Amino acid sequence: MPVKKKELEATLYPVVEAWMRKHFQCFKTGVNVGLSYSRVDVLGVRDVGGDLSGEVESICIEVKRGSEPFATASGQALGYQVYANRVYLAAVRAEGFDRSELDIASHLGIGLVQIKGSQCREVLSSPYHKPITRMSLQLLERMALCQCQLCGTFFESGDSKSKLLSERWSNVSREDLRKAVANEKGLVFWNRELSERKRKLGLRVTKDDSTYERRYFCPDCVFHVFSEFLSGDRIPERV
Repeated sequence: MPVKKKELEATLYPVVEAWMRKHFQCFKTGVNVGLSYSRVDVLGVRDVGGDLSGEVESICIEVKRGSEPFATASGQALGYQVYANRVYLAAVRAEGFDRSELDIASHLGIGLVQIKGSQCREVLSSPYHKPITRMSLQLLERMALCQCQLCGTFFESGDSKSKLLSERWSNVSREDLRKAVANEKGLVFWNRELSERKRKLGLRVTKDDSTYERRYFCPDCVFHVFSEFLSGDRIPERV
C-alpha cells in the first residue's frame, strides 16, 4: 500500500518542531494543531513582551516535501495568518529556493525555511501579521495556553495533549478563588452577562442556559493580587 503524501510530510514535523523551538526560542510547540477551519502542521509560541508586557508571538509553519506547486503551497502557509503573527513555508530543498520563489514569498508575506536532511535553515523571515483575535486565542487554548485578563500574560492551564477537560484545566480552579489560592492555581470564570447578550441576538445558541464565554486569571495574579481579598474573609459568595 502506497504511503499517503500527508504521512510523508508528517515525518518531517518533529524535525521542523525541534528546529523551531531552538531557533525562535519557543516555550511551547506542537504539531497538527488547529480548529475546525484548518490544522497547523507545526505551531510555536514565544515571549516577545520584554519586562513590561506578557505579549507573545505565535508562529505557524506549513510543511511540504518540496514537490508541490510552490504558489499553491505558499497560499496554504499564508492562510495561517488568520491564526498567527508569523507564518512560514518549510519545504525540502537540496539547493534552496530560486529567485522566483523568493519573490512569490516576499510578495505574499510569508517566511521560508529550507529542510535539508535533518537540518532546517531560515531563508526568508516572515513579516508580522495581525491575526483574527478570537481565532488566535482559540488556537492557543488548544495548546492549553490561556491569557490572563489582568496582566495579559499567557500561562499553561494544564496538559495540552490530553483530551480530558479536567486534565487540560488541571492548573486552574473553576470559579473558586479560595481553592485557586490554596492550591496555587489560576482561575477560570464564565461571563454570563455577555453570554446572555449574545444569546438574545442569536449569536450563540445553546440547549440550556450554559455559557461558553470563559475568561482566565493566571496563578501569579491570583496569588499576588486576589489573595489579598481573602483577608478577613471578604469574598462574597456568588448568587
